[in-house]
Amino acid sequence: MPSRASAPEVAMDVEALRPGLRCPRLERVHPGKDEARFYLASSQPTLSGWAVERSYGRMGRWQRLIPPLPFGSLEEAWPLVRAIIKRRLRHGYRVMEPEQV
Repeated sequence: MPSRASAPEVAMDVEALRPGLRCPRLERVHPGKDEARFYLASSQPTLSGWAVERSYGRMGRWQRLIPPLPFGSLEEAWPLVRAIIKRRLRHGYRVMEPEQV
């Protein structure tokens, strides 16, 4: 079971997260339930604007990819990323420090 004790948490207030947060990683770890899951929502530049890419799965296992959703700008993509974060927080996930892109 992977230990994530060294990873600092980001503010849990979704509205306080800045729109430029491009790669929030959300994790849900319950050692007693043998549960270690992650959800990654990243906004990536494309030739025609931006796209929100999502992946999820069990830590240390295969990840599942959701087809990217295109947006004209990062500001247009932010409401989807914020909604994803809110939904995952309701399901017991924690926002972890974003990974370096």
